[in-house]
Amino acid sequence: LFSVYAGGALSLPMSPDGFKDNYKTGYHASLGLGYKVMPNMQLVGKFEYHTFKFNFEDGMDISGGTNKVMMFGADARYAFNIPAAPVSPYVIAGGGLASVKQSEFDTGDLLIAGFSDQAYEDQTKFYWNAGVGLSLKSGPAWSFFAQARYVNIATDGESSAFVPVSFGVKFF
Repeated sequence: LFSVYAGGALSLPMSPDGFKDNYKTGYHASLGLGYKVMPNMQLVGKFEYHTFKFNFEDGMDISGGTNKVMMFGADARYAFNIPAAPVSPYVIAGGGLASVKQSEFDTGDLLIAGFSDQAYEDQTKFYWNAGVGLSLKSGPAWSFFAQARYVNIATDGESSAFVPVSFGVKFF
C-alpha cells in the first residue's frame, strides 16, 4: 500500500539562457512516500534538493553564486505492467512549490559588479514536472528505478527549467 523512494543524480539546466549558459550541470537528491490509489497508480509526496554551481572561467578568483532549489510536491506515477518481465516502464506528472535561493558571489576584486547581473532573487514559486522512468524488480520488497523528468519553475520573469536524471531505490 505504501512505498518509500530514495534517489538522485544529475540535474541539467535547460532555460532561460542565463541559467543554461551560466550554470554547470548540477546534482540532486530526493525522498518520497508513495500511496497506491489504483493497481497501477501511486500518488507520491516528495522532497527534492537540487544545486547548480556558477560556471566561472578558469583562473578567475571568484566563488559562490550557487543556485539551490528545494522542492516540495506530489506526483502521480502510472506503471505499465509487462507480463512475466521484471521491468516496468512508468510515466509521472505532478507539481508543488519550489524555493529557489542563490548564494552570494565572493571575490577579492571589484569585478564582482558584473556578476551581480547573473544573480537570482530568492523566491518560492509553483513548479510542474513530467517524465518517464523504468523500474527493475530486484527483490521481494525493493526495486531499482531510473527516470528523467522535465521540471518547470514559474520564476519571476522567465520560467526556469531543468531536467533531473535520477537513479534510486523503491522499498515495498
